Amino acid sequence: MDYFCTIKRTPSYLLVALFCAVYIPFSIVLLVPIDLASSTSDSQPLLALPRNVTFATWRVVYWLAFFLTWLILPVLQSYLESGHNDNSKKIRDALRANARYQLITLGVGLIGLLYFYLYAGLSLTSLKALVIALSHSYSLIVSTWFMGIGVVQIPRAMFLNGSPERILASLEERAPSVHDHLAESQTQFNDVTSEVRSLIPVKDGPYKDWIDDLLDEVPKTGGAPRTLNRSQVTEEYLSSLSFRLRKAKMTFARYENEWSSLVRNAADLMDIVEADGSRNLQFRFRKSTLSPRLAYFYYNFVRPGFYKIVGIVTTIFSVILIWSEIAQGTRASVLGFISISTFGFIQELLSFAVIAYMCIAAHSSLAKVKVFNIYVLVRKHTDYRSAIFYASQACRLTIPLSYSYVSMVPRHAAASVFEEFLQTSINLTPLGKYFVIWLPRFILIPVLFAYFNLYDRVQRVLGFGQEFGDDDQFVGNRAEGRDLINYELTNRRSEFQINMI
Repeated sequence: MDYFCTIKRTPSYLLVALFCAVYIPFSIVLLVPIDLASSTSDSQPLLALPRNVTFATWRVVYWLAFFLTWLILPVLQSYLESGHNDNSKKIRDALRANARYQLITLGVGLIGLLYFYLYAGLSLTSLKALVIALSHSYSLIVSTWFMGIGVVQIPRAMFLNGSPERILASLEERAPSVHDHLAESQTQFNDVTSEVRSLIPVKDGPYKDWIDDLLDEVPKTGGAPRTLNRSQVTEEYLSSLSFRLRKAKMTFARYENEWSSLVRNAADLMDIVEADGSRNLQFRFRKSTLSPRLAYFYYNFVRPGFYKIVGIVTTIFSVILIWSEIAQGTRASVLGFISISTFGFIQELLSFAVIAYMCIAAHSSLAKVKVFNIYVLVRKHTDYRSAIFYASQACRLTIPLSYSYVSMVPRHAAASVFEEFLQTSINLTPLGKYFVIWLPRFILIPVLFAYFNLYDRVQRVLGFGQEFGDDDQFVGNRAEGRDLINYELTNRRSEFQINMI
């Protein structure tokens, strides 16, 4: 979690909520294997829990995830999005926003239930089963979609990291896009700061403390402030201005950090690539603990070789996982065959490895999705609104990923606690047996989209540009990117030398 947010600067109430929301999804990496192995009476698992303890653990995981995703995290997100300066008003805004959302959801649900009841003649019991099936099918489709993207992107990223030349080319192609975003965000930040400074002549009044707090957050100098009437300074205006200032500040910090990181990485890669002639590697902007000869050997052979080996291993995992999803319920399922043939610790180890890879694949692709540039995860510069949004989405994947794995591995054992406690509530048969049969095969769609890079084409057709997706896939003008990077290195040479020691 510290990779995206600086823990020392995060308020304790947010830290606890984020920790729980991030911990719950990855708890299944241990909980599911222990549950499955403990359900086999003739096995000797390394880790086992009594059935009542496992049942209690699943109850805690399920209900904690439920309250986090439906109540706690949405209220915290609305609280942070409120521009008010008073905590009680922020809480009131958050509760009002979430009550409105819940009422809209309930209203739409009731209209749908009424429609099915009047035209399909369903009973209340069948309606309840249908609603539960629809709810969980949505979660399963989302988790399968993210997992399908991840099982393609992870091996591809490993093979890309195995070639310094290809990484450098990728950075040079991304450079124009990142630089344009930086310039745009700086312009927006300057506009908002000018608007804040325009409050100076009219700050004496009921909102003086609030305006002083805003002035403390902006630079003392900048563009010319606009003319502002005292009658315009209302509570609603200041609330909107506070929110816009925080958003512009975080967006500018995000792209500034992304641009600086891109330039630093490109400088290192240039040094690595250019060292082929002399076979001695010395970085321009940082020190290496290795000698120039060893540094050349490590960065050109050892590290790329390691990434390629990991790429091969993850490719094998991806192929097995995709095939097992497609062949689910048949003898051709690789995971099904291995699971039936293993016992105890070996079964636990297999389950641990596969479900860990499923979690990594799903959550890594989730972390790369940029929702119209509103919610974005950035190393060390993620705003709290984005952190809560992604933590909430990650928490929602907990039960679907567990269900997907348990469904793929038929066993020589009694039903697991997960199946007893939850699978009866995730019964998808009301949607039809063909839906249940074909849902696992749905993974082929995101796999094909990711493998053939169809996202960029869809984005361009729909006009989204790069606001909904991963900038890593953007192909720009490499020559322009190289010029921008070299210009930045020339003008900020002393700064990079200080920061990279």
